[in-house]
Amino acid sequence: MEDQIVGCIHNGFFDNYLRRFKDVFVFVPSDSRFGTNVTLNKTLSTPEERTRVVGNVIKCLAEEEKELIPGIRNELYPVAPSFGSPPYFSVERAAATYFGIKAYGVHMNGFVKRDGEKFLWIGKRSPMKQTFPGMLDHLVAGGLPHGMSCVANLIKECEEEAGIPLSLSNQAMSVGAVSYVDVDGYRYERGVLFCYDLELPGGFIPKNQDGEVESFKLIPVENVANVIRRTQFFKPNCSLVIMDFLFRHGYIGPECLGYLDLLQSLRSGDTS
Repeated sequence: MEDQIVGCIHNGFFDNYLRRFKDVFVFVPSDSRFGTNVTLNKTLSTPEERTRVVGNVIKCLAEEEKELIPGIRNELYPVAPSFGSPPYFSVERAAATYFGIKAYGVHMNGFVKRDGEKFLWIGKRSPMKQTFPGMLDHLVAGGLPHGMSCVANLIKECEEEAGIPLSLSNQAMSVGAVSYVDVDGYRYERGVLFCYDLELPGGFIPKNQDGEVESFKLIPVENVANVIRRTQFFKPNCSLVIMDFLFRHGYIGPECLGYLDLLQSLRSGDTS
């Protein structure tokens, strides 16, 4: 878009599903290593028009093949060259990975100190969730919708997912970000997760409000680390944020084999 790369589309996905929408998507010869670029038809001149037309394509594909783009939730992600830049248009969240759109989210480590030991509140996702049902998750996490700030989104997710009141959630500390890429079939996931820590009172018990969490459990940090190391019970991107927590709180030190490689891998994706 306007000489900026904002996403990547699998050749097979384009050929099998998008090529027929010639009034929307256009092949453009390029000197890049990919040989060809995909752009939107120049007649689509405004963000609103692009959002509407691309949204119609996604809706059409989802109706034709219900398993192709699962989890349609009518939530828009901005399509922009970098975080905070004006978006060229917005795309359905569930379809973002099919267009290789960089997506942002907020993840919060909710921890408790007790007798000199740290514990993490861990959630178990509802078995009814369309994505990663029944897997372990953060106390609070959520994608960043178009037009909402990280802090506002975190406060909203705190209330919805764990019943954390504003008097506590506004004490959450921003502690950085992790990034990653993942390729799975036609999907190319590029994620940047803004990380937060919140120390909670010992007597606080989280209560889910939106039906997306089955249960919560307070677990010693060392035990959480062992679950990540030895199993695949956690939603994958949550493991990255928890590993970042382990580095920052001294559970992983330079004496650990592979320390620098693991530290670098937590920001393997584009963080622009």
